[in-house]
Amino acid sequence: MRSTWLLGATVAAVIGAGSATLAAHHSRTGFDPNDKPVELKGIVAEYRWRNPHVLFFWDVKDENGKVVRWVTEFGSVATTIGRGLTKDTFKPGEAVTVVGIRSQAGTPVLLLQRVIKADGTVIGGDAE
Repeated sequence: MRSTWLLGATVAAVIGAGSATLAAHHSRTGFDPNDKPVELKGIVAEYRWRNPHVLFFWDVKDENGKVVRWVTEFGSVATTIGRGLTKDTFKPGEAVTVVGIRSQAGTPVLLLQRVIKADGTVIGGDAE
């Protein structure tokens, strides 16, 4: 009887710890929702189609002409498929404009609102 109780308590503790981690994982604390969105024009560098989030990297030239690699994320693969995207939606070398909120840390990370492809196709992100 005691071992059943101990097993149940252990499972509950693991589930509880996991949900706290999950909540922290989806935090947007590094971004101020009151900040004005920016538009960054660049070239797709990489589109990683994997869980827990689909990652999107693109290269942007800064004011000095130096190329800076930016990153943003879509939702999980399942969520991204639900929005109509596929692993082939973006190709390296493709021109894009990415709109979102800059990281408060000053790093090249954006909270994604949308991606606008060269042909005008608009693809929304999870923050929109």
